[in-house]
Amino acid sequence: MSAEARRSPWSRLAAGIVILSAGVMFWLDQIGRLEARDYLDWWPLAPIAIGIAHLLERRWGAALVWIAIGSFFLLPVVGYDRPSLWLALAVWPLLISVAGATLVVQAVRSGQRAESGGHEFQAVAVMAGNVRRLASPTSGGQAVAVMGGCEIDISPAALRGEEIIIDVLAFWGGIDIRVPRGWNVVNHVAPILGAVEDKTMRGGEGAPRLVLRGSAIMGGVEIRNRAEAKA
Repeated sequence: MSAEARRSPWSRLAAGIVILSAGVMFWLDQIGRLEARDYLDWWPLAPIAIGIAHLLERRWGAALVWIAIGSFFLLPVVGYDRPSLWLALAVWPLLISVAGATLVVQAVRSGQRAESGGHEFQAVAVMAGNVRRLASPTSGGQAVAVMGGCEIDISPAALRGEEIIIDVLAFWGGIDIRVPRGWNVVNHVAPILGAVEDKTMRGGEGAPRLVLRGSAIMGGVEIRNRAEAKA
């Protein structure tokens, strides 16, 4: 989750409204003002509301999951037949296509950076681990973790220009990126049944930037500050 998403109130607001509404409904049921069971069929509106909150926070993967769950169970309430659950589960292979599309986009971006003369790194872990420590100037690179894990440690000496751009793909795997204190992280990673956690301390205006692009598909990307060496 990005620092912006952690500061956003939308998820907490949606959860609070759902809990408050449930409490009021059951209280009115207790004092005989309404029958709670008449409204329980509308419970799928709760995950849909949470999904909309995630949309406002630009957490697209989580939003898709919550809205899909709510819509699936809401269809019979509004008079539509619910599709087979097995049919819904059958679309999961499309996630493999999304992972392939991410790799294609990364390959195109890599070629463009190569043409511009930028020095790149690559970290690939397929059912294995890969640890990279960047200590020489670089314009960025790629990190791919498929049923494995990548750990990337960026030192201050790795900065070339004002920012480093890393294209990531975490597919049933995890990518751990450590950046120097005082850097800003710009997160453009799309979590699809996955997560992106930004645990860094945000720098000031004009601070060096780490720009992340790509996808976390049933996997995770975590960014945190590196342990600086003591003098």
